[in-house]
Amino acid sequence: MRTNKVANYESILQVLGEAGCPFCRFMKNYQTTLMQDPSQKSVHHLCNFHTWGLAATQRAASAARLFLTLLDKPEDATGISPCDICVLLGIEEDLRIREFVTCLHHELVVHWLRSQSVLCLGHGMRLKHGMPPVTAVLIDSIMEQYRRQLAEELFQLQDVYEPAETKWGTLGHAAEFLASQRGLRP
Repeated sequence: MRTNKVANYESILQVLGEAGCPFCRFMKNYQTTLMQDPSQKSVHHLCNFHTWGLAATQRAASAARLFLTLLDKPEDATGISPCDICVLLGIEEDLRIREFVTCLHHELVVHWLRSQSVLCLGHGMRLKHGMPPVTAVLIDSIMEQYRRQLAEELFQLQDVYEPAETKWGTLGHAAEFLASQRGLRP
């Protein structure tokens, strides 16, 4: 994990025109915000992934203060309690799924659903559960169309030698479709 520029997204609608799964893009940005500026009063428990992420993305003085707080009560810092950053991510992800469902008739959403929209498998499956049946079928169609495109590209990669950089695009897109963006879910 490394420091990334944070965009000031306030709505899932703001990322619909960008490449890839809009939920992954929004959540990756939100996670970056949490990692680069965690509220030290609200972070008492961290998972392995977010502990190392904070060490990698924070300024040394800020990370040191947070880790000192966690060292004061090492029995509370890890273990049975859920990671505070993971909990915040889950809450935000649920909020964005609900926001999208309530905006189904918004012009941006309608256009996105009809255009070359992309959803990762995880977000697509979660999104379908809050949708009316007709829209759930559309979400299935979006995921199936992208799955077929990826399968075709992956099939072509099996037999053709290409430099590693060329392969990464297709392999990275397939990994994102199957498991969300890298570093998003521990």
